[in-house]
Amino acid sequence: MNFLITEISKFLLFWVLSYVLGNWVFHRNVKVNYTRKIHHFSLLFIPLFFATYFPYDRSGVISLIGSLAFVWTLFPFIFREKNTVIQRCFLGIDRPEDRPHTLLWLFTQFLASIMVIIPIAIVSEVSFDIAWENIGLFVICLAMIGDGFAEPVGIRFGKRRYKTFALFTRKRYFRTVEGSLAVFIATFFVVIVFNDLFTTEQFLYAILILPLAITLTEALSPHTWDSPFLLGVSGLSVIGILSYL
Repeated sequence: MNFLITEISKFLLFWVLSYVLGNWVFHRNVKVNYTRKIHHFSLLFIPLFFATYFPYDRSGVISLIGSLAFVWTLFPFIFREKNTVIQRCFLGIDRPEDRPHTLLWLFTQFLASIMVIIPIAIVSEVSFDIAWENIGLFVICLAMIGDGFAEPVGIRFGKRRYKTFALFTRKRYFRTVEGSLAVFIATFFVVIVFNDLFTTEQFLYAILILPLAITLTEALSPHTWDSPFLLGVSGLSVIGILSYL
């Protein structure tokens, strides 16, 4: 599968998903807090899925262009006010409390996330002979699955709230202890699923270090801009465990 077909397939898959999620919000009153987490995970997971199951020879330039595919994937959202279909798709990511910064946070967060995960994947492949798709998937699961559970759990069960800040605004937001606990538990199970990346000693350290490190990172990161921090801490922690143990 060549570069053009791959990028068109990723684009169409994302926008079909966006339309489905937007209709969930519009017709079924599903909370945007839930659908936007699916969006965020898909923007990182879909490229890894295609790289794993539909690989093709990439030059350095092509790889770089492909890693920035989220730019043209998200670009139509800029014209949402002129197209009802795009408006419907946008409902799946546009939390009322994030306005008017929804797109600003989305674009900058994913640009920073890509810039964080690329060097981590390269170092892992060069230094530890672990395919970048495998280490990339592991780091994304560490960073995104717990974070994905945190908000729904916090909304449904959260009783103990604490303040957090956001970029480009002085407004304060809230997270919950219950949501943070969901991050810890989810990360614990992600480490177990990917245990084959580690030796026995490394796995024990990973179980002890990664859930706590990622939970604290999620708790302290800026609202709607936590992905780069989560990916960075996840990736650097994994590299540290692989390097020194």
